[in-house]
Amino acid sequence: MRSSTIGNLFITCCMGMDYKRGSTGCQECSRQQVFLMFAMQTCAKCQVHVLCCSAQYALRPYLYLLLHTTVAAPAALWFGSESGKVAVFHITKASLAFFSAVSEALLYRAVHRHLSPNIAKMFLLLLCVSSGMFTSATSLLPSSFTMYTLTAASAAVLNSDHRRVVLYAMVGVMWGWAVAGVAFIPYAVLLLLVGNPMVYLPAGVVFLTGTVVPMIGCDRLFYGKWTFSLWNFVCYNVFGGGDSALYGVEGPSFYMRNGLNNLNFILPLGLIYPLVALLDLFQVTGNEWRPRVLIALSPIYVWLAAITALPHKEERFMYVIYPLMCLAAATTLASFRTLTSTILGKLFSRRFARWISRGATAVVVIAIVVLSLSRSIALVVNYGAPMRLYSQLPQIPEEANMTNSDVVSVCVGDEWYRYPSSFFLPGSSYRLQFVKSGFDGMLPIAFNASQGGTAASPAQLNDRNEGHPDTYWNSTADCHFMILMQQADEPQPDPVHWEVIAKEPFVEGSRSPPLWRALYIPVLSAQHVHWTHYILLSSKTLVDRQKNINTEGVKSA
Repeated sequence: MRSSTIGNLFITCCMGMDYKRGSTGCQECSRQQVFLMFAMQTCAKCQVHVLCCSAQYALRPYLYLLLHTTVAAPAALWFGSESGKVAVFHITKASLAFFSAVSEALLYRAVHRHLSPNIAKMFLLLLCVSSGMFTSATSLLPSSFTMYTLTAASAAVLNSDHRRVVLYAMVGVMWGWAVAGVAFIPYAVLLLLVGNPMVYLPAGVVFLTGTVVPMIGCDRLFYGKWTFSLWNFVCYNVFGGGDSALYGVEGPSFYMRNGLNNLNFILPLGLIYPLVALLDLFQVTGNEWRPRVLIALSPIYVWLAAITALPHKEERFMYVIYPLMCLAAATTLASFRTLTSTILGKLFSRRFARWISRGATAVVVIAIVVLSLSRSIALVVNYGAPMRLYSQLPQIPEEANMTNSDVVSVCVGDEWYRYPSSFFLPGSSYRLQFVKSGFDGMLPIAFNASQGGTAASPAQLNDRNEGHPDTYWNSTADCHFMILMQQADEPQPDPVHWEVIAKEPFVEGSRSPPLWRALYIPVLSAQHVHWTHYILLSSKTLVDRQKNINTEGVKSA
């Protein structure tokens, strides 16, 4: 597979279904998730290098990327690594949705078998409508990958299949996101207390070997030295090597606010499940006490406590527990229905009590469905401008003998973190360039084969989130295209040098009420939110010159 597709796959890691800043951690593109590689010559310069994949730090395993090339590589061969890049992008997304669905199906089947068909159906409904699942299921992020494995592990817990619990935990932690190992701690405790060591210990040794050896091999291949990226990551983030607070600090209510945005009533219903389990224990609800269900759902509370304690918070950290939160909410709703029916049955007829309990449950479920769909639509309508705008970049015809210096520069300023990936650059000669703006932190830089490629340790990358002058493009005068956000009260770009070729509306967060920008309500939303615009500018001088050069080259050929 050509390097453009491989590198683009890494860029996709940051974006997922990312329609707004923070929905999947866009700044991950420059700091944590873009471990780009440029394996061959086609598009080496359009891939960018960031701190986590600098050989000096070696924080990210390239094996994680290679897992996804099993889908992206055949798609690139079929559709073309350049002409079919967008198709490869969506096929990769579809494959992630498929693996998410497989893990959810495993849990659905376990719930249907060990809890009840009604809870399983409710769980399935919440999974289908949740806007949190809408973004997390198809995000090419380690947090989403670990979400798949934790979901499958919870199914194995319900099935008392301890070998698979160990397998899914090993894969999720070793190949996905090491920090999320905290979420698997309750399952480890379960195995220690009730598991058979003759079963899970041999399995653990086999699975550990099977996950670590390929990782070290890939690290050696791409970093150019013997290193263990998982251990580097743990040392950097846990033992004081790095400071995640450099990339932003949020208060303790951050996850509650974002959880309500993306899960609405699913969040409080899921959080109160331990109380429901306690009521089951004392036979208040009339349901059977199932301690294994509480154990299967306990990663929710362990993980939330762990990430809330950290000063640096991102919404993508919650992805790990989204499916389990849906299951906890479904179980709470089922217990709520039984409890209300029991209480009302002592005051009214059983038939009337059942009717009231069903009606109340239906109202809650309808509210969840409506709010979830409203949120998902809002993400696309309010925050989908960057992806739509990059899709409109025009294709400049290329000469067959174009030299390396003949590149098409697509420039971005302080909106660089919303770049949807190199899949949306229409040709191999296109390069993303950064121009000076209000952002003064560390930016990605292009891979350079002469400096070692993936094995390089560029001086521009540091662990202090400090900018470097070499990461900026010469000037806006050397940009073929410019993408920026234009506020309503800002002057129009200079018509002598720039032509506006596309414009897309984008909600202005600072002037729009939180409720109206978080949810989409037909007619009313447009009346209450304030809009700014993403605009795509074309340099009249450079683009016309490039077109003329290419046209003359084709004629002479």
